[in-house]
Amino acid sequence: MDVSILAIPVILAGIFSSSDGILRALMVCFLFGGTAAISITALGNAPVLPAVLLTPFLAWRAISDKTISVSTKYLAYPEPGFWLLLFVLWGVFSAFAFPRIFAGETMVFGMDRLALSPIAVMPLRPFSTHLTQSAYAILGLVCFVSVCTLLNSERRMMHMRDAILLLASLNIGAALLQLAESYLGFPSFLNFVRNANYATFTSGEIGGLVRIYGTFPEASSFAGFTLGLFAFSASLCRDGVRPVYSGSVALASLLLLLISTSSTAYASLIGYTIAATAAAMFQAYWNNSPLKVGPTALTVWLLAVAACVALLIKPEFITRISDFFELTLFDKLESESGRERSNWTQQGWINFIDTYGFGVGLGGARSSSFPIALVSNVGVIGAFLFIAFLRRLFDPSTARLSHEYVSVVRAARHALLIFLMAALVNAPFADPGMLFYTFAAVVAAGRTRSKSQLLAESRLGVASKLLT
Repeated sequence: MDVSILAIPVILAGIFSSSDGILRALMVCFLFGGTAAISITALGNAPVLPAVLLTPFLAWRAISDKTISVSTKYLAYPEPGFWLLLFVLWGVFSAFAFPRIFAGETMVFGMDRLALSPIAVMPLRPFSTHLTQSAYAILGLVCFVSVCTLLNSERRMMHMRDAILLLASLNIGAALLQLAESYLGFPSFLNFVRNANYATFTSGEIGGLVRIYGTFPEASSFAGFTLGLFAFSASLCRDGVRPVYSGSVALASLLLLLISTSSTAYASLIGYTIAATAAAMFQAYWNNSPLKVGPTALTVWLLAVAACVALLIKPEFITRISDFFELTLFDKLESESGRERSNWTQQGWINFIDTYGFGVGLGGARSSSFPIALVSNVGVIGAFLFIAFLRRLFDPSTARLSHEYVSVVRAARHALLIFLMAALVNAPFADPGMLFYTFAAVVAAGRTRSKSQLLAESRLGVASKLLT
């Protein structure tokens, strides 16, 4: 096991942070998605990311802050944590059982770090990725329950809001630093933190633009990370919560996504815009209320008008823009990478059929789309449990909580929605990641507080009737 010097600040933060401080430390750790705090040589130098290293300290802080009994209430039926617990248990069981039950009966696109083999078609058998993905799933569950437990008050929820906005600001700063390295010849500071044993694609241009990857191994990873932060801050801005700060962060994140050259960013933004607009129209129709044009919609409208004016002044821009999106979106499917990802998806469906709907085990096969990764890895049962988990997260609350509190929960739901859009385009495994589970914890904590307040109001009403 190799321990990096970057593990020291993570461990110190875990030991000495308060309950508020460790939430901020967790969000900052998520920024370093290409950083190995520890490399496990026994698993082919599998990296332990800073957020993963901090998770045991996070769990201990949650237990010492509110005791284990409070933590377990988030796993009770029918809370989202109940379905997540079943999903993780099924995933771990599948990772150890199905590669042995269906060994050699189907071919998978797998990678075994112990054999130092690249991604290739090979007969199904137990891989090191079965072990690592099971560990990530368990840590994701621990992170979810711990964050839920720590978000036990409105003050903590506002602290979490500020921590997420801080993360978004740092992510913007890292992207700008990377652009300064590329265009202005700055020293490559970010290579120091980009030390994880991942395949990296941190060079080249598309359409005359340098690919943006910040602290991550590639542009698609940066885009998948930034999308959720954009949706969260944009939703806060629409609700008038710290509008200048959240609006500035949302606008900067959006601009970085637009020039990132990532097809994941473009496809996800289109899908998210359509879904969010449809939801707003449905809500306005259902509540018989007029549609409101918020600052985000106004900004998008102004950018569209500015783009139209620019195209009228310089018509040749149309050709350049057309060529750019042809390269980043439409030609992507015909590229070698596009054909490879298409093969992963096709083989994932074959794995699902060959295993009679049970899957090859969590971490057993790579894909390029989350639905296929889900059914090919954990089968019909795992897919049902994950959908039930999402169903509870997106179940609206009716309690009369403060505007800012409700806005943070709503913003977290928007982040989850756009994360799912990105996963439809580019997700290799059935584990959505710890950042996804952290936003899910924000929503789940809001739901639990909402239910508690409704129960308290109900009891108060009954007591008032008895007294009168």
